[in-house]
Amino acid sequence: MATAKDFSRLGDIEGVSKYILVRNDGYVVSENYEEAVALSSAIVTSGKLCDSLSDDLEGRRYIYCCVERASGDNILVFSLGRYYLGIIKHSESDPQQLSDTIIGFLKGLA
Repeated sequence: MATAKDFSRLGDIEGVSKYILVRNDGYVVSENYEEAVALSSAIVTSGKLCDSLSDDLEGRRYIYCCVERASGDNILVFSLGRYYLGIIKHSESDPQQLSDTIIGFLKGLA
């Protein structure tokens, strides 16, 4: 079982500016962002919306959803069962390449 400390290594991944691991009730479990609590509800809301879309898509899961921000530091949200992982990417990072790296990281925790 992965621990919050395992997730702290996310900050070392190229392309990751900040990360926030949030329980589905909004509780911040692990983060490296001073404003994590302010973003936690947005991460949970977007994650739950994407989860409900997967029901409409005959149960097929989404890989991630992207909350685009004017700064270009978009937030990639991954659903992890009872948790949601928000990755704030560097504006110059390729989202597909970064998501592949994040998925590999998450699989390594299992």
